[in-house]
Amino acid sequence: MESIVELDELLRAVESLARRQKGNIIFKFIEDNREEFKNLVKLDDLHLPSSLKRALENYGIQSLYRFQARVLEEYRSGGDIVIVAGTGTGKTEAFMIPLLEDILNKKEAVNKPYAVIIYPTKALARDQLYRMKRLAQGHLGLRVDVIDGDTPSSERTRIYSDPPHILVTNPDMIHYGLLHSPYFRRLLSPVKIVILDEMHVYRGVFGTHVKWVLYRLQRLAEPGLRFIGAGATIGNPSTLGEKLFGRKPEIVEGPKRRRGIAVHLLVSVGSGSRWTLAAGLISVMVRRGLKVLAFADSQQMTELIARIARRSFGVKVGVHRAGLPAEHRRAVEDDFREGGLRAVVATPTMELGIDLGDLDAVIMATMPPSYSNYLQRAGRAGRRDKPGIIVTLLGDNPIEAYFARRPREFFSQKPEPSYIEPSNKEIAKVHLTALAMQEGGVKISSLPRELASIVEDLVLLGLARRAGDILYPNWSKARAFLEKQGGLRTVGPQVSIIEDGAKRKRIGYRQMPQALYDLYPGAIYYHGGKSYLAVSLDLDKMEAVVRRLGADVNFYTKPFYTVDVLDIIPLEERVSGPLKLVYADVKLVILVTGYIVREEFTGRKLYVHEYKEPLKWAFYTKAVLTRYPDPGIANSIDRISGYHALEHTLISAAKPVVGASDTDLGGISYPSGHIVIYDSVPGGHGASRLVYERLEKIHEIAEKILVECDCEDGCPKCVFSPYCGNNNNFLSRRNAYKILRHTLQLYEKKARIMEAPIQGKPLA
Repeated sequence: MESIVELDELLRAVESLARRQKGNIIFKFIEDNREEFKNLVKLDDLHLPSSLKRALENYGIQSLYRFQARVLEEYRSGGDIVIVAGTGTGKTEAFMIPLLEDILNKKEAVNKPYAVIIYPTKALARDQLYRMKRLAQGHLGLRVDVIDGDTPSSERTRIYSDPPHILVTNPDMIHYGLLHSPYFRRLLSPVKIVILDEMHVYRGVFGTHVKWVLYRLQRLAEPGLRFIGAGATIGNPSTLGEKLFGRKPEIVEGPKRRRGIAVHLLVSVGSGSRWTLAAGLISVMVRRGLKVLAFADSQQMTELIARIARRSFGVKVGVHRAGLPAEHRRAVEDDFREGGLRAVVATPTMELGIDLGDLDAVIMATMPPSYSNYLQRAGRAGRRDKPGIIVTLLGDNPIEAYFARRPREFFSQKPEPSYIEPSNKEIAKVHLTALAMQEGGVKISSLPRELASIVEDLVLLGLARRAGDILYPNWSKARAFLEKQGGLRTVGPQVSIIEDGAKRKRIGYRQMPQALYDLYPGAIYYHGGKSYLAVSLDLDKMEAVVRRLGADVNFYTKPFYTVDVLDIIPLEERVSGPLKLVYADVKLVILVTGYIVREEFTGRKLYVHEYKEPLKWAFYTKAVLTRYPDPGIANSIDRISGYHALEHTLISAAKPVVGASDTDLGGISYPSGHIVIYDSVPGGHGASRLVYERLEKIHEIAEKILVECDCEDGCPKCVFSPYCGNNNNFLSRRNAYKILRHTLQLYEKKARIMEAPIQGKPLA
């Protein structure tokens, strides 16, 4: 927007579009953070080497922001650092300036590479490389090179024989390089500084993998290796830094958002489809010449929004998500950056700091899984001289309805804690196996508790053998085991998606257990802008066969399933008022029993299909378990409907408290009053641990959701869940509130609920 008039015109167009489906702009929040960037420190006051000072001036830097100067001070003091600042605020310069000073001061004595800078993806590493080379290489004569899976063999040979001062790479390259290449291990052995940029990304499964990659790198390097983390919107930077680095870092905080003005809109969806409204908003903005990035947290919904935008509004829209070929994603990034493509719908794959050029607007089709994610996505919009527009659609789910009633509370939130789960045995198996191969043999007594505890697991699996205090790899089996793993962003088995036809070909993959919910026989599956019918799902071969459908599909499918607890291994216990909370390893079994078919735009039920034999899969994960009291509900159906509704509400209320996405947590309720909230990935990712620690706050939000909804006895705004295994049957808001209210009263009375075993059939 070039003027306030154009901004007002756009807001009127957004309001008009929302009203056509009985929605409206709920809240407008204008953010102006320009004052945060006025407190500057002159280069003359920083005592930098003269060559670095000249290089910064030539680069266009005359002074530093206060937080950048503070990073310089902390770096000079030694120790580890975590920098927390928003997108576009100068984090890269904050760690590059002290690193360059360090190298210049020790230039003659530096063993190369002196530093490794790690980005979460190849694309992001290469995207940032130009800035680093321009400063370090162009002005100071310090070499910066990138090494990753796309580096040609001739270039790798050059780097191995003549290393740069600074090496840029990604966690996957370090993982596989340490595992397979003695040249790579030799290259990294002299490293003194490891910088982890975009550190907020390292959470859950990916963060747990990266923790062990850093541990393996630390064992390789000489003593004294230092870590620097830099990321946006980390709610617990000290804790996350300690988990990733193995020791507490110093924390330096900067501005939360890039310099300038941003207009934030919360828009109610009304009675129409949020996907149609999101597509319509893309059209409104593109036709006004804006460059728009839209987010949806489901791969299938990104495809759906793009399809509606093309079919109903005639707008060219790209799709960027995991599961698509890397060359497809790169082509979308390039076209979007260069302006050939004015709109992209993405999953969080574009939440990172990849350079997309000037971006005017961000549309969030669903409320992001956490406020941290919101800040990260919102920070992508806007330029210094023009306002950014951020539109978030609020529909009928419990948390969106909660914040629709409390919009100021939404914008007053603080970033949630990031979580990882170092004791995930499935991930630990990968890295202990890799470490044994990396070192040729590992001294067991030198290992941290989480790795030492699974030594016997590796022996039983035939991946390693033990000789006294040494664990040796069984090379062929260990190599085959690691080749089957899905990389650092996954845990557990992957299902290959095979397109049926004259030439069967693999078109993508889906991780278990999510593949069970997306690729069951009869499912409609969207991939690459195309519609497919899932024909079969073979869980022995981990292979799903799909068949291409025409472009006129106007319905979708949802599975029916149950989840049950087969085994509980308690890890920790605590008392919360009347409740005994147990954090445990649990074995779950999933049974997919059929599916329902609904009309795309209205959601009207078309028909239900039940399988003769259910699909069945079992896995271990982490969970929190407790038993809620019976407040005196006589009818057993009413009682289980209350427990089931409370389970849904607790998971919804946990989202803003622990920063979990829609599919990070699952739940099970039982007639006996037991409720289980579990991590949705094999081995666990840490979200249920935060539920265990923060249940009291979750109760506060859950009570407000239940008491403030004006429905008769249950609706999408309070207790319905799009992920419910029985299609939201047996749900009662009123009875859920009775159970929770009675529980909270028992807190006040300091009473305890009697312990008893789980009984009855589960509802998930």
